[in-house]
Amino acid sequence: MSFQKKMLAFAAVSALTAATAVPAMALENEFHGMFKFEGYQTNALSGGNSKVALGNPAHSGFFAEQRARLMYIAKANDNLKLVTHFELDTRFGGIKEGYKGTAGNDSGNLDADQLTLETKNIYLDFNEPTTATNFKVGMQPWTDAYGSLFLSADMTGLYATKKFDPLTVSLGWFRFDDNTAKDAQPAGDLTADLIVLDGKFAVSKDITVGASYYNIQNDSGTNLGVSSRNYDLLHMVGVNADLKFGDVAVKPFAAYQFGEFNKTDDISAYLLGATGKVKVGSGAVNFAGYYLSGDKKTTGDRDSFQIVTPNTTYFNPANMWLLVRPNQAINTSTSVVGNDMTVGGRGSYGVFAGYEGTANKVFYNANIGYMATAEKRGNESSSLGTEINAQVGYKIYDNLSASVAAAYAFLGDGLSSPGKLNSDYGVANADDPYLFNVQLSYLF
Repeated sequence: MSFQKKMLAFAAVSALTAATAVPAMALENEFHGMFKFEGYQTNALSGGNSKVALGNPAHSGFFAEQRARLMYIAKANDNLKLVTHFELDTRFGGIKEGYKGTAGNDSGNLDADQLTLETKNIYLDFNEPTTATNFKVGMQPWTDAYGSLFLSADMTGLYATKKFDPLTVSLGWFRFDDNTAKDAQPAGDLTADLIVLDGKFAVSKDITVGASYYNIQNDSGTNLGVSSRNYDLLHMVGVNADLKFGDVAVKPFAAYQFGEFNKTDDISAYLLGATGKVKVGSGAVNFAGYYLSGDKKTTGDRDSFQIVTPNTTYFNPANMWLLVRPNQAINTSTSVVGNDMTVGGRGSYGVFAGYEGTANKVFYNANIGYMATAEKRGNESSSLGTEINAQVGYKIYDNLSASVAAAYAFLGDGLSSPGKLNSDYGVANADDPYLFNVQLSYLF
């Protein structure tokens, strides 16, 4: 184990020791959560069946699913609390393979009575009084400062945040893997870790600038990245900002990656992006765009932007249902390129725009987006497609809403014509994907 890893592990143990030195006291119990029902008529989403090929013109039907999230917080005082968060997902009628295509049970089967409880978060959140530093220790959510294009996931680790007004600094250590590929080894011997250093500086009430350094050291023997595109050591440095100019808010960001793909090949990759919102009338115009560098080849030095896994990468500002992994779906959380924003290491770029607004208890939005690969391989076409979608809803109560939505994607030649890209992600001459969605959402 490297000296860096040993020091971070020691810091985690020290934080836990400080937390347990608090005397017993009365607890304040907090309960929060949500329930969401969704029904789909679509030819594009799998409903959690991993063996269904997306884009298959023969795949079309109606299915329904639900998600409940339950959060319990045991709060000793304003400086100390334990956060627990659980999730229960079910497709009406059940999933034979189990949730997300794995072996297991689904309580949507006839007579229910199955085990579907998933653990999302269990972590201690406390403010250490001597240093005025906030610590989060345990299984917790973390999202990068780059539109979630690198990583957004629930992970086990330690995260500390200290404010030096107007500067805020965060330091974190997260463990992805501990000997799961070779469990005959002792614990802590073959590991994959993420080190996080983030900083934000408030220049004024309307301007905040940030910088970060992320490091992944993969000694686990487990593949990180896209399919077999494993990497051993990754450094990522980036800058970002939150800018407000009257009714306009913009968040630009950029990052560069370097490191060791393996013993002979190096990494040199980058991302660029921005999101924004402009108030117009009773609503707002949203816009977003990104670029991930890619490779024309699958050997030698890598210019492709590296991620952890496709299922931990998002770009929610796109507001897409089909081109980008949707932020509203449950078991159906799959895009036309299988959630892989790198498209197998080719890289990609996208531009998106939309309008959202409210009128009394009615809310609505409409969006359009386009995506393509950054690099082509062989005779591939780079175009992935163009999506249009719209949603309208009604707030039945303050915390209960109902909505309907529709989305249609005009597949680009990369996914609709024969070729390597199509064979990886699509079906030649497939129908354009579409969906209709009805949703009932309760928050508490």
